[in-house]
Amino acid sequence: MCDAPATATGAEVFNGFKGKRKLWELTSKLLCPVIGTCLTTSEIRKLAQKVVDKEQARKSDYWLHTWVVSNCDSKHHLSLTVQKHLDKKFAAAIKRFGLLKCRDELKQLWQQHIDRGASAEALWALLTHPLCDLAMQDMAYETIHMLSHQIGAGQRADLKRLHEAEKELVELRKALDKSQQKAHQTISNKECQLDTLQRQVAELKADNLRLKEHNQRLELGGDSSALAPQLQQLRNELASTSSSVEILDRQKVQWQQKLRQSEENILDLTQKLRQREQETRALEGFVKQSLSPCNGCSADSCRDCPDLKGQKILCVGGMHRMTDQYRELVSRCNGEFSHHDGGVEDRSKRLDALLWSADAVICASDCISHDAYYRLKRFCKQHNKRHLFIPSSGISSFAKAMDDVANGVSCISL
Repeated sequence: MCDAPATATGAEVFNGFKGKRKLWELTSKLLCPVIGTCLTTSEIRKLAQKVVDKEQARKSDYWLHTWVVSNCDSKHHLSLTVQKHLDKKFAAAIKRFGLLKCRDELKQLWQQHIDRGASAEALWALLTHPLCDLAMQDMAYETIHMLSHQIGAGQRADLKRLHEAEKELVELRKALDKSQQKAHQTISNKECQLDTLQRQVAELKADNLRLKEHNQRLELGGDSSALAPQLQQLRNELASTSSSVEILDRQKVQWQQKLRQSEENILDLTQKLRQREQETRALEGFVKQSLSPCNGCSADSCRDCPDLKGQKILCVGGMHRMTDQYRELVSRCNGEFSHHDGGVEDRSKRLDALLWSADAVICASDCISHDAYYRLKRFCKQHNKRHLFIPSSGISSFAKAMDDVANGVSCISL
């Protein structure tokens, strides 16, 4: 049931604002969260440059924020410019909120926007709505105030995760450099040894050929009985030389195999480093977005935050303690999150139901049962469902997968 706007407070609010509220009609208490949440620092600088001059626009972020808040409590050029900018920026949200005619529906729509991280557009659309009374204003103020604390805590967690990922990346690069240097040194040594062996083989083959020719000359010569000891000696030398040639050939094959193994190890380490760099870049994008001054921008207007466009993301497997962080990343990217533990406690029938409802599936292959793994793979292949397998349950691997889903990268199978 919608609450009727016939009460004294409701009628007063409705009659006082037959149309949308203006920025300068808001209380001074609300101006600070509105400016801080609905405008980015870069937008404030552009507005300052447009309204005043470039010198003002080069001042500190805090000074610009305070300047806009203190100068938007009355109707003049700056407040009119900010009003026009916010109406244009959040036109879609204003239209959605404007269709509602009772406060219960207004509160419900507000909560829906807050749940999916669209706090900026919801705040402006709610506070400028004719039915927004003092109680709803206080509700919006308290929600935005607490969100600022939660975002600060999330930023600290993101920074810690980024620091750990960068540290791991540095160590991996050092290990790769060390392995490459060792491999190059080994390859260089083996090449020198191979050259030496090849020269020895060539010399032995030449000696072998010379001995055969000499043997033939002796057999075609005169008294073979007088030459018999010399002939036997030459035959013994020929057998010894042939044996040495065979040993050197086997050593050559062994060194060639070791050389190929070294090259394969270098290629494997290079691929792992490239994967870690991609995961770190994805995680840096999330951290950069969480540190953005807009504090809850919509994904359509943020270049650093991948936009899932409301897709339902199913995470199968992974460590249970990471589930809340997975959920936070999906929510931040304008998506809906669901989780199945990969057969540890959740039943397989529940996995089938979740797979049907998901738009894309991310599977942490290091923490999942064999049955759930093959069930997921078979289902996604039969029904052409987008799915990605990530090698580990770490937050950086999941962040990279989120970036791939948002960018439409083809499915990856292990």
